Amino acid sequence: MTRLARTMLKKGLPALFVLGGFLGVYAWLQSTKPEVEGRAPSEQVWTVSIVEAEMGTARPAERAFGTVVAAREAELRFGVAGEVGFVSDNLQNGIDVRTGDVLAKLDLERLTLGLNDVRVQIKAEKRQGDSLVRQVELRARAVERLTKMLSRNVATEAMADEAELALSVASNQLIQSRAKLEQLKVAEKNRLKDLEDATLIAPFDGTLSAVNLALGNRVSNANKIATLTDLSRLEVPFVVAADIYANAPNLIGQAVTLSWQSGGKVVATAQADLTRSEIIVDKTDGGGRLYAELPANAARTLPPGAFVQIDFVGREFVDAFELPEEALVGQDKVYIVEQGRARERLVTVLQRAPGRIWVSGSLITGDKVIATRLPGIGDGLKVRIANTK
Repeated sequence: MTRLARTMLKKGLPALFVLGGFLGVYAWLQSTKPEVEGRAPSEQVWTVSIVEAEMGTARPAERAFGTVVAAREAELRFGVAGEVGFVSDNLQNGIDVRTGDVLAKLDLERLTLGLNDVRVQIKAEKRQGDSLVRQVELRARAVERLTKMLSRNVATEAMADEAELALSVASNQLIQSRAKLEQLKVAEKNRLKDLEDATLIAPFDGTLSAVNLALGNRVSNANKIATLTDLSRLEVPFVVAADIYANAPNLIGQAVTLSWQSGGKVVATAQADLTRSEIIVDKTDGGGRLYAELPANAARTLPPGAFVQIDFVGREFVDAFELPEEALVGQDKVYIVEQGRARERLVTVLQRAPGRIWVSGSLITGDKVIATRLPGIGDGLKVRIANTK
């Protein structure tokens, strides 16, 4: 045996003995380890809240927005030009006035002088007309006499022609005088109308705003003096969807709720009545316009210009289910609890409102609809109804 072989044998045998011992111990441990019985993982159970489905006729609240406006409003102006000679203490912003109240007057001196001048001309023309009537009568008798004299050959044709010409001239003058008298009477009416228009009078009961007038101002009929608003007739026009507008005749007379909000808070509310619908539909609105009329005493609560929210009932759904918004999964699914598991039901959403939905579909009265949002909910998911054992 060579030296190299003896060295390898001397060093390798101990290692082989150690390796064999390790393998023996490992084999003994494997043969004596306890048997562990395998178990399937437990299924997770989700706790959910439910609502019981109940079929019925639903009339969900609709919501729209509009601005309060006055059904009657007038821009007050003088009908003639002139200098302001009187301003009433009531001609102020926010003052309530009554029909016929005198608010301001122009200086009437020039207008009165113009009226007096026309009346003087009328008197003169009447005297002139009376004189011409007398002349026509005299000329007519003269023509009659000369005609008889001509028939007896005691007058010439020239004399008769001259008398007829004089009668014609007098008659024309009388016609012109009467026409001028009519013109002067028209001018008198205009002067009287100018005097009337020189007084600013409230045409109806209302409240003044945008007042712009002071004593001594020179104004014309182009100057707006104030705006008069009839606060007893306020209304809110608002646009509704086409299917609601198509049912407008059945909505007229319905009471609606108006809410005026500022800074996210409701500052005033009022009840109004739907009184009419607009006959012409503007295609840009995507629907039709309705009008809600406020009660007469609502003006100080909801003034013109207030942007309000309108809550009303516009649609009616038969055989519908009202559910919490959380019950809807995706666009067309809800889940019910059936024998401890979630079961899918397809639905059609009829109407939405904040926190609520109205649906129709494969639900029946008494179904326990899951009203809890669950990530990854699907058909067959194991669930437990909250507050039950």
